[in-house]
Amino acid sequence: MNSVMAWFKTYLLQIVVLLVVVISMYAINPNFHVEASVERLIPLGVISAGLAVTMIAGEFDLSIASMAAFAGALTIVLSPMGLMLATIIAIVVGILLGMLQGLAIARLGINSLVFTVGTLILLRGMTWLITGGVTVSGNDFKEAKVFALKIGFMTTLSLTAIIVIILLGIFLSRSKWGREIYALGGARHEAVAAGVRYTRGMIIAFGISGGAGALGGALVSARGNSAAPNALEAMLVGALAVVLVGGISIAGGKGTMVNVFLGFAIVAILQSGLAAKGAKAFVSELFVGVLLLVVVLLDYLIASIAERGRKKKLRTQALLTA
Repeated sequence: MNSVMAWFKTYLLQIVVLLVVVISMYAINPNFHVEASVERLIPLGVISAGLAVTMIAGEFDLSIASMAAFAGALTIVLSPMGLMLATIIAIVVGILLGMLQGLAIARLGINSLVFTVGTLILLRGMTWLITGGVTVSGNDFKEAKVFALKIGFMTTLSLTAIIVIILLGIFLSRSKWGREIYALGGARHEAVAAGVRYTRGMIIAFGISGGAGALGGALVSARGNSAAPNALEAMLVGALAVVLVGGISIAGGKGTMVNVFLGFAIVAILQSGLAAKGAKAFVSELFVGVLLLVVVLLDYLIASIAERGRKKKLRTQALLTA
């Protein structure tokens, strides 16, 4: 019982915000369907999960949306050898490129924000290069239908995204390598002094980020059987909104895949509800921006109140024992 209460207390702010958003969307549009928002899991949910892992490690991967676009384009370009095989190859390439980023950041000591700005531009250029600067399409429409099969109210893509987020959550919380990522993000110098391998942690974190970005982009392109060189560019901002609204700490060492899922649900339902009502895209972005500011300020206020309460309790204990 105590563990359940602790779980709700941890995610209380995001749960309340989610309920408010759902109720608000139904209030403005009684015909709104929450399940329609699930399809936004690809690519937004998966990309957000990858970005969250690097943030938990105390780093930042600005190239993740460009990785998604590159993997999507690579999937279609390689589709003559089989769409399924092309998708797998694109994902593996994304993982390897992500691991290479992590290795370079760790060994060269370069700030990840600076480094991934460079790889963002590089990957975007590579995407334009392999597509020839135009939208490319595959020929195997029959195989593409596999990625849009319905399983209940979800497609194979959204189900894949949920499975990936669950597996990442288990990896971070249950595995030694996942706990090392938290340690590097929360107290890096102490973790390294205790024997945690910094280079390995960065390789794993950025490998996951690269793989998640590639997975999102490859599956979207496989489902649509097409890819555009400027596709998915806006996903970086969307993923940032998801992880911050969800409660992932920019400082590192804090947050779980539950935070990612709640953040995604809030943003996706808000955007879907406004779109169903006929709101323009910029209106949706405006609401997401306001919501982000409100959640961040509330989170800061709650943390400040909790910290003052903790200090007051310590002072009281000190006076009683004096």
